[in-house]
Amino acid sequence: MKRLLLILLLVVLISCEENFDPFGDLKNKYALTCVIRGDTTFQIAALTRTYGNENYDPYSSNEDPNITGAKIRLWNGDSVVTFRDTNITRPPGSKYQMPYHLYYTKKFQLVGSQLEIEAILQKNIRLTAKTIIPNGIKILVKDDIVPPKNRTYVKYAWEQGSADNAYLTQFSIYYYKKDDPAKATKIAYIPLQYISQGESLYPISPKPSNNNQLIVDVETIRKTMELISAGDPNKSNYVILAPFLEIISFSTSLSTYFNSVARSNDAYTVNLSEIDYTNISNGVGIFGIYFKNQTSYGFTHSFIRSFGYTPGLVDVE
Repeated sequence: MKRLLLILLLVVLISCEENFDPFGDLKNKYALTCVIRGDTTFQIAALTRTYGNENYDPYSSNEDPNITGAKIRLWNGDSVVTFRDTNITRPPGSKYQMPYHLYYTKKFQLVGSQLEIEAILQKNIRLTAKTIIPNGIKILVKDDIVPPKNRTYVKYAWEQGSADNAYLTQFSIYYYKKDDPAKATKIAYIPLQYISQGESLYPISPKPSNNNQLIVDVETIRKTMELISAGDPNKSNYVILAPFLEIISFSTSLSTYFNSVARSNDAYTVNLSEIDYTNISNGVGIFGIYFKNQTSYGFTHSFIRSFGYTPGLVDVE
């Protein structure tokens, strides 16, 4: 028995001396990332490649993974634009010595219902992707006056796009301070709710979802209003303008990505690896488009003054 144990121990020791590589041979992959903003002619794209290093810590590498000299074209209906390449100087102390490289166009015009992108790299490596343009945001239900008279919550709903469309919302309060010579507008973001743990409050922010409505309790809005001047006794120095609602509609490709991330982060999922979703043919990365809609609503003066603040716009009552 002792002889058998000795043999097993020698086998283990010899095996441990052999080089073990948990990642195997490095596979060359190319990544194309381009997220189109539907409200501007200026668009950017980035091309990178996979890289490895001996200690398996990606942040310890000083090798620049950016790809130069590629040709990127974007089809939109019958029109096509070609991206130009440019360099951006990295900030002092960057681990990479070379400038950051990206591609851009200032000539994008949204005319079709589908977008297609193509990147031609050296050695005729070709990356492609397509995405469907999502519908614009059409508000169907809204509370123009905050807070509403007969409810303890505000509600906004918009026209549902395709079944897999994802949306991201952000409710916020715009204000400025009287003693600021520039009268710079500040923003207080309203979360979905606050969670109390001990003596601390933690905001729960919205995440991309397929839900085409937003409901926020007036009490959550009140708490955000209070926090604007937390610790400052001079409440009247704060001039409240209006609440704003921003809604972002994502294309199917971006929606699929966000939904896959949301599912992997739920309470019933055990992650063995990071989500590796891509819609890039012959490579990795993401290509998609999003639209943004921003609408202002109105606070009543009585609501603003209940916090000691100064109304900055006409009363909506």
